[in-house]
Amino acid sequence: MFNAYPLNSVPLNGLASGTAVQQIEQGGSFVWRLQVLLGGVDVTSVLTGSVVISRSEDGDAVARFAVYLGAGPVNVAAYTGAALTVDFIVLGEMDFSSRRFTGYLVQPSFDVLSRVMFCEATTRLADSIERMELAEIDQLTGGQWSPDVFEETAGRSRWEYAQERMSTRPASLNVDRVGMPRVTSWQPAQAFEFGAGTTVYESLDVNLAPLGDTPNVYELELDYRFTRYRQRNQSYSWLHPGTGGNTSLTGFNAWRADSTELPDIQMITEATESAGWYLRSASWFRLYGDLPDLPQPWYNDNTDLLLGANWSASIRWSQRAVEQYRLRLQVDDSVAAVGEVIERARVVLDTDSAGDQAWDRSTGADGVTVGDLPINSGSSREPSRLAAAAECALGVGRTMLLASHRANQVTWQTPLAHALGVDFGKGVRLADGQVAVTGVPAALEEEMDITTGLAMLTITLAVSVGQSGSVDDALALPEPPEFDDEPGPVVPGALPTQLGLRTTSPLYDDELPGFAGNYSIGNGDPALRFPRRFMLITPEIPEQWRNEIRAEQPAVYRVAPMANELEL
Repeated sequence: MFNAYPLNSVPLNGLASGTAVQQIEQGGSFVWRLQVLLGGVDVTSVLTGSVVISRSEDGDAVARFAVYLGAGPVNVAAYTGAALTVDFIVLGEMDFSSRRFTGYLVQPSFDVLSRVMFCEATTRLADSIERMELAEIDQLTGGQWSPDVFEETAGRSRWEYAQERMSTRPASLNVDRVGMPRVTSWQPAQAFEFGAGTTVYESLDVNLAPLGDTPNVYELELDYRFTRYRQRNQSYSWLHPGTGGNTSLTGFNAWRADSTELPDIQMITEATESAGWYLRSASWFRLYGDLPDLPQPWYNDNTDLLLGANWSASIRWSQRAVEQYRLRLQVDDSVAAVGEVIERARVVLDTDSAGDQAWDRSTGADGVTVGDLPINSGSSREPSRLAAAAECALGVGRTMLLASHRANQVTWQTPLAHALGVDFGKGVRLADGQVAVTGVPAALEEEMDITTGLAMLTITLAVSVGQSGSVDDALALPEPPEFDDEPGPVVPGALPTQLGLRTTSPLYDDELPGFAGNYSIGNGDPALRFPRRFMLITPEIPEQWRNEIRAEQPAVYRVAPMANELEL
């Protein structure tokens, strides 16, 4: 019997149907052998010493062994790149074989005197990733990625790209025993429990992470620079005083009774544009054309002359804006226990739109709501891009805090045949004597000594120190900060009129906005004739509306590392 099952009726320490956790108990001795294929050739019979397979939670597995090549001539260089498989076989009524390694030989070395070739093989994980398309890497690794947090992918290593994606999630990229890339979780359910008598005598070792290497606060400065497309609207009105305030035929007749010069549409348009503004919309009270049926018939070919007008002017400009997000991730229990151990990072996004200059030159006659206050009519802001960068950068910070809190390691040895299923991404508990530890394998080393028959597995467990029931906040970017605009000056929209060539006319005021002209029939000094012109005053655009503007938005996120046991 072995672990409550007849020997070889199931794989060693195999799970019975419906059993959630595989119990590893003290077992008896076993007989084993290896089958090592190098370049498709079985070299098991010429192995010397030990075969050691070292596997890391992050990266490649490495196999080291030596073979005797005999006295004949050999071409050692020809072995470079040769495929290697190592199978561990437990002998019994029915042999049980377990694949332990699949990889490729790197440059071997050869001892001419002993005729022994010393070999090292790896799983060539980086090479496997480099052969993948980006979409395949995305599917394999998951996680987040943003060119604003990392670098653009063009011309870069696919392996580095995969590592960047992995840095945003609590998981590791490694290789399984048949040589396939895979991702394993840092927080799996428990799959194995090692009971009393399962550890090799005096093999237990505990290595706690130094305080300085265990950050519990991650401060991220995320600045997003973009362009605010701004617009100021101003409404104007002008009505000739001779109309008596009437914009119908009655007003025309009143003006005609004591006619004057009039402005025209071109004068108002030019007056608006000369101030750097654009005419958005207008309604004109035009001077009537021919009216032959009046008691005193009226004939006029220039209907661009105006008795009144209502129009809207606008000016557009672009303003650089910076949303400053000050984001803090922290492990509350750790901060309370030992104080802050801080890591910092900074990410800057800059959206420089090619449309900025086009906006500055545009007229504003494109349907933007009219108003007399400064408005944001759009911007080069890209919310989806900002959200992707924030999610990625926060993911990096959270993963870093989780990694720092699982840097405690507990190592022990156990007979290999008793724990063939132990692997990365599977929760393990050690409860042997006075020890109660849970975690996830971070390193596994198998040593199979051909000479002594020793087959031993060294397990290094990553133990996460957290507090059960702690809150783990969602990493959602807070609402954008609001920019505080200073109030701007307001100018009156109703424009006056000054008329000359009468003895009652005031002195000409060249700074008075609106229309200046003369009576058609005057009794004043011709030398004091007013120039015919139209002028308007536009509201000033404050410097604070043009200069770069900043607004800050803080947020705090709680991170909850997994709470493993660590009782010695």
